[in-house]
Amino acid sequence: MSYQVLARKWRPNDFSEVVGQEHVVQALCNSLDQNKIHQAFVLSGTRGVGKTTIARILAKSLNCENGLDSKPCHECSTCLSVSEGSFMDFQEIDAASSRGVDDTKQLLETVMHMPSSSRYKVYLLDEVHMLSKAAFNGLLKTLEEPPPSLKFILATTEVRKIPVTILSRCQIYDFNRIEINDIKNQLSKAIDLNSKTINFGH
Repeated sequence: MSYQVLARKWRPNDFSEVVGQEHVVQALCNSLDQNKIHQAFVLSGTRGVGKTTIARILAKSLNCENGLDSKPCHECSTCLSVSEGSFMDFQEIDAASSRGVDDTKQLLETVMHMPSSSRYKVYLLDEVHMLSKAAFNGLLKTLEEPPPSLKFILATTEVRKIPVTILSRCQIYDFNRIEINDIKNQLSKAIDLNSKTINFGH
């Protein structure tokens, strides 16, 4: 049996499973269900509050083969490959280690290409505040005139370090810290479900 990191095993796969960020979930679900989707999103909050998780669910919702909806099917090849981290049109980039203008230029050259097999190419730039000034200027040019098939998700723990010119072209979602009771409830569910899968027989 292959081992799976607990954080991945219990990571929400659907907006309905996300805890403590109801305001973010509701706003994104409304946008998806009404097909009024912005070109770029800023997900701002401390570590561990669900920014990357929600970005992945959003990527599924945007590209699910059963239709653009806030409730992806989780069964089509797109949903499965996003969950596995192998979906070609969803790229996760660590801006902390790819912060230079050359890195950004190389990235922006690829975003102009049409998606290989989906509605949208989705780029998640994690810790985006780490980009250099020149890199931000390059990103701004793309945000000013983005291809219709492109979506950017900018995740950050330091939103104040992102230039105002970038923020003005994005929908900004501020994530809450998870309440202690919500954490306890989730841990209880995980422990209960995990115990049911363990065979205690002799």
